[in-house]
Amino acid sequence: MQKNNNKALKFIETLLDHEMILDLDMYEDQGVKVTTHTYDVLKISFDEIKRDYRDLNEGKERVDFFSIVVGVIIHDLSKGSIRKSEEKLSHSQMMIKKPEYITKEAENVLVAVEEGLGVRIVEKMRKNIIHIVISHHGKWGKIQPNTKEAHIVHRADMYSAKYHRINPVGADKVLALMAMGVQIDDIAKNLGCTSGIIKDRLKRAKQELRLKNTKQLINYYKKNKKIPIGDDFFTKRVRETEKLIRAVDREGFKNLVMENQLLEYLEDNKIFEEAVGE
Repeated sequence: MQKNNNKALKFIETLLDHEMILDLDMYEDQGVKVTTHTYDVLKISFDEIKRDYRDLNEGKERVDFFSIVVGVIIHDLSKGSIRKSEEKLSHSQMMIKKPEYITKEAENVLVAVEEGLGVRIVEKMRKNIIHIVISHHGKWGKIQPNTKEAHIVHRADMYSAKYHRINPVGADKVLALMAMGVQIDDIAKNLGCTSGIIKDRLKRAKQELRLKNTKQLINYYKKNKKIPIGDDFFTKRVRETEKLIRAVDREGFKNLVMENQLLEYLEDNKIFEEAVGE
């Protein structure tokens, strides 16, 4: 395939190096870094496209890959900016009560990258990217997705939130420490979670084993050296989230995004207007 995507690749690489994107790596949502969730949404979107079309050549004629990639990268920008500025409203509340905040933030980042590179995204794609960002919560937000690309990202975000945004601490890790006499507050510090997470994991394990109290649970663990961490659905969520976190920690968020196959099919002449000043 002849490459005519140099500008698009440079745009995405520059976007990934933007301060607001880099900030996302410092914040977690239910034990999962925002960047890890962002990569997951991109991967799930990619998997849906591969599933729905015979190949990516057909897919690129039916779906705007650039809008999806850029929209995914910036869809949760406010999760960083809100915490950094100590805003009282959460990201979800902003999506409902102040969608103009979300829109302006996304637009400002796009403009910053455009001006830095001397390019401008064609207006139709720009609007689609902003729409992806502002509609990705679907019925849980104020704006509903109404483009093919926005629907893909919304579904991917929902799946990631349902299956892969859970603190991967399980009762097995908790009980390994409890069996050594470590107290709950210290366990929470050791595992990087809240005492509420610890209590929830113990409760799930007791329910699975039909045990009445934590003492029985500890005795069971000491005897068997393993323990169910919850029902099948919960266990699937924890294990898949652990795998996702390891992958992003090992490979790096930026590297994984830049390696996504969708980027190979981007076409500069369809994405950008003439360079600013020409």
